[in-house]
Amino acid sequence: MNMLKCKTKCLPNPKKNSLFNLFVGLFVVFGSAQAQLEQPKEIILLIGQSNMAGRAQLFEQDFEIVQNTFLLDSLNQWIPLKSPLNIHSSIRKVATMQKFNLGYSFAQELSNDDLIKPIGMVVNARGGTKIEEWLPGTHYYQEALRRSKIASGKNGKVIATLWLQGESNLGDKDPNYTRYFDNLKAILFGLRKELNNDQMIFIASELNKDLPENEDFKKMLGRLNTEIPHAGSIKSEGTSTFDGTHYDHEGLEILGKRFADKFNELYQK
Repeated sequence: MNMLKCKTKCLPNPKKNSLFNLFVGLFVVFGSAQAQLEQPKEIILLIGQSNMAGRAQLFEQDFEIVQNTFLLDSLNQWIPLKSPLNIHSSIRKVATMQKFNLGYSFAQELSNDDLIKPIGMVVNARGGTKIEEWLPGTHYYQEALRRSKIASGKNGKVIATLWLQGESNLGDKDPNYTRYFDNLKAILFGLRKELNNDQMIFIASELNKDLPENEDFKKMLGRLNTEIPHAGSIKSEGTSTFDGTHYDHEGLEILGKRFADKFNELYQK
């Protein structure tokens, strides 16, 4: 049927079917009606640009609820987690651009492992952004922080941040991406300080770009594994994109599972 060669039924193309637009609108309006009384105490934040927002095609199975996993919606209510996840981002682009998100397969893996129950997730990505727009004090950083604090409430804690960004910085004149790494550390340590968790896990994903500069970018992200406690990176090897930049559905599923594996490795109860 497409590059995924999946046997499941694909959703209609939003450009060709206005019902898709209606669906995503109703998802926001009525999603909070499914809110659960049980408040997650351990929260995971997902931030970055378009690949974290998710641009891959959605399939019917992506709308199934992930058990024991909850998503903070745009009305600051906990709802059962199902796609699309970044539809609730306070800084997102238009609703129809929010599609399959790696957080879905990440949540499925954590739910299967039964390591955390219930799981709370905050997804607050924005496509086309540079890392400089995420530094402490910027609007995007402050929104991630604000929503994380709402999700935490009085008794919760943000235990991990997942980061996927970098396409907008690949062209930087920044040898070995040392400035990028300094900025990434500023975000990491800023969140740990302001969310009162100096052991907050921080995991970043590599990009899938066939460019020489991407190799240096990958090496730079690898420094998280050796230089910063409770931090690490995951590989993009074996994934694919649908346009040379954006991960396809299968690629995002793989990344979500790799984020979960790294999270399990770093997680301390």
